[in-house]
Amino acid sequence: MKSNSHISYLLIDHLSLSSYQEGEDVTLDDIERRLRIVAREHNHVIPHHYLRLVSESSFRGITKVSQVFTEGLIQLANDFLERRNNRIYVKIEKFNAWQEQIAYIPPMLLISAYIFKNVISSITDIVSDSFYNQYIAPNLGNTSLIPPYISQLEELKKENNGFNDLHIHLNGTMETDSVWLDILHYPERVIHNMEESAKGNKLATEQYEQFDNWTRPDKLKHLITQAINLREFLFSEISKVVPVNEAFTRQAESSLYISVLHYLSIYPDNNEVASSFYHYLLILGLVNQMLVQQPQCFGFEQFQQYTSNGLREFSEQEYEKRFLQLAGNQLDNLKIVEGRFSPKVTNEKNNELIDKIRKGWFGLNRNQDSNKSELRLIAHFIKKADNQKCDIRFRKLRFKNEKICKKLISLRNSGCKNGKAIVGIDAAASEFDTPPEVFAPVFKRLRENGFQHFTYHAGEDFYHLLGGLRAIYEAITFLNLQRGDRIGHATATGVDPETWKHNIGNEVVVPIGAYMDDLLFVYNLINNNECKALESLMPRLYMRITELSREIYPDDEFQVYDLIDAWKRRQEDILELDASGELTKIRPLMRYHQKEYVEKYKKEIKIKIFEILDEKALKEVQLALLKLMHHKEIVIETLPTSNVLIGYHNSFNTYHLVNWIRWEMEGKPIPPIVLGTDDAGIFATNIYNEYCHVFTLLVYEYNFCINDALEVIKKINRNANTYTFSSDDL
Repeated sequence: MKSNSHISYLLIDHLSLSSYQEGEDVTLDDIERRLRIVAREHNHVIPHHYLRLVSESSFRGITKVSQVFTEGLIQLANDFLERRNNRIYVKIEKFNAWQEQIAYIPPMLLISAYIFKNVISSITDIVSDSFYNQYIAPNLGNTSLIPPYISQLEELKKENNGFNDLHIHLNGTMETDSVWLDILHYPERVIHNMEESAKGNKLATEQYEQFDNWTRPDKLKHLITQAINLREFLFSEISKVVPVNEAFTRQAESSLYISVLHYLSIYPDNNEVASSFYHYLLILGLVNQMLVQQPQCFGFEQFQQYTSNGLREFSEQEYEKRFLQLAGNQLDNLKIVEGRFSPKVTNEKNNELIDKIRKGWFGLNRNQDSNKSELRLIAHFIKKADNQKCDIRFRKLRFKNEKICKKLISLRNSGCKNGKAIVGIDAAASEFDTPPEVFAPVFKRLRENGFQHFTYHAGEDFYHLLGGLRAIYEAITFLNLQRGDRIGHATATGVDPETWKHNIGNEVVVPIGAYMDDLLFVYNLINNNECKALESLMPRLYMRITELSREIYPDDEFQVYDLIDAWKRRQEDILELDASGELTKIRPLMRYHQKEYVEKYKKEIKIKIFEILDEKALKEVQLALLKLMHHKEIVIETLPTSNVLIGYHNSFNTYHLVNWIRWEMEGKPIPPIVLGTDDAGIFATNIYNEYCHVFTLLVYEYNFCINDALEVIKKINRNANTYTFSSDDL
């Protein structure tokens, strides 16, 4: 945490939550000590004496529990926020730190604390319509995810009529402050969804146990009941001073926070209200940890836990609220949204889903003035692990893909508005589960039947950096991506090899077959004169590939070129090859699919990450792949907040976008780059904030002059306008 206050961790003090749940009092000493413990867990390399000094500084002048909120919380809000007329903004130089902060404390609380301290002149203000219209609606009406004030970006947004979000999944969108109110209002339905999600779901179960045992559905139900009771108690106490609406609305919730702070400033010794407020906020904080990916929860598998827990499901039954949230409190963030959804196996279900999405979008448009945003839909296939024991990898998924493919074609050919709304095709989810080859036949069939725009999630997560690079290469070549098509994430082409090494260590455990494929990919790249700088490594690559092949296929002596040929032919329709008998004629490819060799292929081995290719060599492969993408005009969708939390970074400071920018400045060919938000709720962001992150990163972390940073932003924005998937040519 970049804040110098332990109050940053106020809502993730699980020890105090447990104390409250067990009926025990929580003293000021308890809070200070426990926040120091939490700080140590999040900063384990910092000497304890430093944490002690920060703790003393954080609680200086605080003598009562109530002052943790009326002094400590307000000071934290003041550290991050500033006011321009009636608008509250994040201080520009602290925006990237703010992104981490709101993973621990939902932003509505901090914004409300700031408004209480810097805006409120009379407590009666908060119940007036004029106060709502002047301060709540502009700052908290649709979303709490406020930006910094950057005049240049404000002007660019105005000129462009908003920004294009070219990579956003429509599920995982709703922010904590809105989901929380639904949880309190409809607890039975939310808990039911959680319980259903937990059945046989290891990812959900792991997350329930990851933060605290209180997050299990049965125990969380008890916590939510308590939160409802605590909220009612707080409103009843506040009403003795000022009448406040208890509705489950954003206005009522922000009024609650402001009113409690006012109450505690008048009655600082009322420990019952102070403790009840803290108890309530701790439950909110625990829920927030399950909704927003935490800074210490790196990696795609952690992300999958957030998508699996069922906690957002009720809030995301309808779409209008999430579109209003994404558009911002002034409804001017969005120009074009390419919303991604998972198509169904029947057109009846597809039409039902798309109708709901479009209905929500019309709701947004009704609220916008003259400039209406545009929704375009991208249907994404889902990567799934292959648990079938048969002689064709992913046989079941291949058949399912075919069914979905046929339904998408028929929907498009029907000429209906829902069919026309689908402008592109994608495949998403864990790269460890399914490789690009599985989707090659359906991508080919969809292109032959009129779909012209394709993207693919690749190079986001990987066992070895080479594996991420290979996944991108396979997506481009196996899926026959064309000019203007895109790769989602492509993190492997930008992450610094040394940073990657720092995060994972000198050795890594990889499936032996995947590692052999990685080396085949590099050998092929060099052999095709796409990476001449590494020609000297070919003998070592040849020997290592041969060694690995003998271990995987002990009954065969395959030559490296035969293995490369078979690897390239994975893109073909394997079901057809098998049915025609052709598969048996391509022995390495046949072996690759046979179940006994699949098990050998999956065998895990430990390797030194630089055993053949060192940092310099890996960078050469990255640059060779970027050059290929540049020449083919394959666009990179980069997603700042998502990439930092899922990728191999400790913070925005190492975000790989900067490498692409620098390499291009050095004259190296870099493909066009566009921005997206990925899962906006899970990452607590929106497209305007993502542009702000890039700007503040360049200016305040990498010392770009403002004009140079702005030129980068303008170029990304132009790319977004150029490479959006249009329906005009469908």
